[in-house]
Amino acid sequence: MTRNRPRIGLYTLAIIASVISFLPIIWLILTSIKTTAGIYAWPPQYLPAPVTFQNYIDIFTKSPELLLYVLNSLIVGLGTTIVSLSLGGMAGYALSRLGMRRAGVLMVFILAVSMFPPVSLLPSLFQTFLNLGLLNTYTGLIIAHTGLFLPFSVWMLASYFATLPKEIEEAARMDGMGFFRIFWSIVIPLSWPGFVATGLIVFIHSWNEFPLALVLMTQNAMRTAPVGISLYPGEYAFPWETISTATVIAIVPILVITAIFQKQIVGGLTAGTGK
Repeated sequence: MTRNRPRIGLYTLAIIASVISFLPIIWLILTSIKTTAGIYAWPPQYLPAPVTFQNYIDIFTKSPELLLYVLNSLIVGLGTTIVSLSLGGMAGYALSRLGMRRAGVLMVFILAVSMFPPVSLLPSLFQTFLNLGLLNTYTGLIIAHTGLFLPFSVWMLASYFATLPKEIEEAARMDGMGFFRIFWSIVIPLSWPGFVATGLIVFIHSWNEFPLALVLMTQNAMRTAPVGISLYPGEYAFPWETISTATVIAIVPILVITAIFQKQIVGGLTAGTGK
């Protein structure tokens, strides 16, 4: 029993941390199925009584643009993920394999670039995108998001590539395979967990990004989900039932993707420490 005490303590801390992490989501879901009277009741009504799904019916009938916001976020998130993984994969592989001098210093510099807050980039980005005609376009926001998240992709994938055995690539090179063929046929299949973990993190950050999406997507039809939902509050009222329901709908794709690729995410994030 004494030997198991540290393990029991760790499990207890993990359970407490999990409950605290999920409390906002649970409260959000409970709020979305409450009546308006239940939401504003005092003392607070912790459990919905009665349970109602009228808020979901209203959000689709009175605010059909929400699905458009979600679609915009999906397009931008997928585009950013594909571009970031493509460029970040090749750059990370080069840094970890081609023997570049002072690769460590370059890696630190790449990561430092991502530390600039997006707000500081807005004036120059807005003017540049205005001159190029990239405002209110998927391409423009994908380029902006890629600039934010590409350093992270390079860092993550380079760290993962460093754990792969070089002997397989050397044997392929002796058989006459070139850089791109080795990268496509050998490195990518071996690094699939790392690509999935990195891609999901990039996708989530792109999905949740707010300042750039707010400034670069000024047309209502081009707004992403976080920006669109933030504009629901009225001038004299704050519609908690509408915002809670819309937020639950907006986070469903993230929860589904995370549940599907859970094993790959854990494998990709822990590969560097396990090998």
